[in-house]
Amino acid sequence: MSSDVATVSLQLRWGDMDGNNHVNNVMITRLFEESRVRASRTLLASDPAGSDGRELLEGGLVVVRQEVEYLATMPYTEDDVTCSVWLSRVGRTSFDFSARLVGVDGTAYAQAETTLVRVDDSGRPSALPDAVVATMTGRTREPLALRSRSGLRA
Repeated sequence: MSSDVATVSLQLRWGDMDGNNHVNNVMITRLFEESRVRASRTLLASDPAGSDGRELLEGGLVVVRQEVEYLATMPYTEDDVTCSVWLSRVGRTSFDFSARLVGVDGTAYAQAETTLVRVDDSGRPSALPDAVVATMTGRTREPLALRSRSGLRA
């Protein structure tokens, strides 16, 4: 994959399962969250080799939208699952991450699009610095073709 796509390795926990004997949908959203946080260290940094992305976080970031599409039932496994994360849109105050959660056998379990807004200390939307926008825009890849966005319905 491109260096503009971060691949995060994650371990499942026995407690991630629900009464239906598969990984609970809430736990899947937490796996996406953990992946976004880890991927941010490189995808949001002005210099991925020498920065951890903190220059963007002055004031903070808030999730304002997340759409998750569940593709297959995820069983508990001791093998790591991987989540590929990339920037799929950059705006003036917000940006989107795309992410896909895949098992060791290549099964795609879920995918998500998440919109984050940069906020100032008072919680109001705050413009992304021009240099950060330029760097992020250069790393942007195609968004996922989620069913609700493409007009397909299950």
